[in-house]
Amino acid sequence: MKTNKTNPYINVGGSQILRKDEILGIFDLDTASTKTDTKRFLSKCESEGHLVLVGNDIPKSFVLKAEGRKEYIYMTQLSVSSIEGRWRRKNTHL
Repeated sequence: MKTNKTNPYINVGGSQILRKDEILGIFDLDTASTKTDTKRFLSKCESEGHLVLVGNDIPKSFVLKAEGRKEYIYMTQLSVSSIEGRWRRKNTHL
């Protein structure tokens, strides 16, 4: 029998699949990247090799993920609303 549980994983673009319980936030790139602190944080993640570009298109948002004590940024061409829609899906497909 199929359960109606929410899938514990989410596809954030391309073939990149993340565990929902590791995601700290989903941010619109146009609005979030205007802040100096955010720019510094994104630059730091990139220099540490903790920034992942998902796909080849221009990114619209980024997903902040914690893995242990490390934080990773996933830049994706998907909008925040598209990712939120995928988050809410209750089927077994990503």
